[in-house]
Amino acid sequence: MQLAGILHRPESEDTAILADHQVLMRIRTALTDIVQVELAYADMYLWQEGAPMQHVAMQKGLATQANQYWTIPINLPTNRAIYAFKLTDRDGQTIGYGDEGFFTDTAANWTVAGRYFHLPYLHVSDAELPPTWVKHTVWYQIFPERFANGDPTNDPKKCAAWGQLPVKRDSFYGGDLRGIIDHLDDIADLGVNGLYLCPIFTSPSNHKYDTIDHFEIDPHFGTKQDFQELVDQAHARGMKVMLDAVFNHFGDQSPQWQDVVKNGQQSRFADWFHIHGWPVGRDPQTGALNYETFATGAAMPKVNTQNPAVQQYLIDVTKYWIEQYNIDAWRFDVADEVDHGFWRKLCGALRQVKPDVYLLGEAWHSSQALVANGQFDAVMNYPLTQPILALFNHGLSLADYVGKTNLQLMQYRQPNQQVMFNALDTHDTARLLTVLNGNVAQAKAALTLLMLLPGTPCLYYGTEVGLAGGPDPDNRRCMPWQPENQDLTMRDFVKKLVTWRQSQADFLAESQLSWQIDGDVLRLTRQSAQQTVTATFNLGRQATAVTTNKIVLATGLTAENDLTLNGFVVSVK
Repeated sequence: MQLAGILHRPESEDTAILADHQVLMRIRTALTDIVQVELAYADMYLWQEGAPMQHVAMQKGLATQANQYWTIPINLPTNRAIYAFKLTDRDGQTIGYGDEGFFTDTAANWTVAGRYFHLPYLHVSDAELPPTWVKHTVWYQIFPERFANGDPTNDPKKCAAWGQLPVKRDSFYGGDLRGIIDHLDDIADLGVNGLYLCPIFTSPSNHKYDTIDHFEIDPHFGTKQDFQELVDQAHARGMKVMLDAVFNHFGDQSPQWQDVVKNGQQSRFADWFHIHGWPVGRDPQTGALNYETFATGAAMPKVNTQNPAVQQYLIDVTKYWIEQYNIDAWRFDVADEVDHGFWRKLCGALRQVKPDVYLLGEAWHSSQALVANGQFDAVMNYPLTQPILALFNHGLSLADYVGKTNLQLMQYRQPNQQVMFNALDTHDTARLLTVLNGNVAQAKAALTLLMLLPGTPCLYYGTEVGLAGGPDPDNRRCMPWQPENQDLTMRDFVKKLVTWRQSQADFLAESQLSWQIDGDVLRLTRQSAQQTVTATFNLGRQATAVTTNKIVLATGLTAENDLTLNGFVVSVK
């Protein structure tokens, strides 16, 4: 028995609270070593008074490249439990596993309370269950400066013609809030029901991630009245609105930083930043900055979020836009470089103002430390979505793709996994169509796979009409609004895909996921007691015969039920 492969961590994602009296128990074993896992559990107090120990066989779940996961949902009428695992390997050997580690499978050992893991009391409040509406949301991300110019009177002085290439880092095209309002019906027609706006606050740049004033709308984007109209009109169409906050750093034109530059150590904002020398700036000998920044950008000084005054200021900012304008969610930029203590204070304050607010952190890696435990509902799930692109670019074998994907699906508690923010392209990445070398069939297949995975999916503006673009800043091209510049067939497909996904939101959040690999064909199955959905993707170079039930979506499927290269079919049984 490979003991080194066995792991369970109490009060973690291995004991995910699903609801009052209900917990999803999980244990990890070596990939092919264990053939059966039995969970033994009871209320310790009742067990010590003679109540029987409950025994249940755990279900074989997802497998990574190295491990097999086993899960089982259990009900705890008293919200208390002690529990341990009995594991059986391929040779029939058994062993117990609990709070003291491994123990011999004897009747005497199973009578010792100290052998068991403890769940002292299940508090639903500790679970911080994410808002339920997020599971039913498909997001649409907008980079406001490039979406639509609805009010030319507020354009920056040097504005390029709409859509003019190449896009430069300092290009302005005149996109604004009025442009978004004017196209809300177009967005709603896609079936999406969540708007994610990149920063809209006062800033000198086109991207607005170098904020000057967090309490004001950038004048080139419009007014607070425009923003209120946008929120109201979005809500009238059943759309939630998420704003983007940058609390890791400020722009160097912010009044706080300018006061530091002017007054030095005497500035009342001197300890709002991480400053290591005076006067603030660059060392005349080495050229090195004597203050901390986002990445290496001198124009974005890093904020000291352990300062109570800074904490209160940033909490006031986020509360203001919820209380005054009724937004539904916040996305926090560079969340992984801000201290956890501040995030707990901020998230707790916002949930008091709006209990069902969705709080999302930006991270590009597995980030269990940011999710739950008083912090975010989810993070931007790049580790789950980026392998999709590698899969369709033939940079990953099907087996490696499945293993990597399953690993990411095991990183978070199930309720949080259901609301992880899944996107194939964003304002920070090259666009989907460009990454896939212009292959529209692959783009459709990749989007379909995205929509079938656990989490809340997001479309980057323009992806639905085949907008291309390389790395930043080329990925921030203007939205093409003329029909002759749009791939309308792609748009029709995306609309159909999103509409179907919305109709299956509850099923896709709760159903079991499994994979099957047959040569160069990948099958993803989502199954519940009521129905089974199977998606079959042909990643090989030869057509392959497929068996289908009721077809929901398909590309590359011939009349003879042959699936061509890059084709896929989604069917329901």
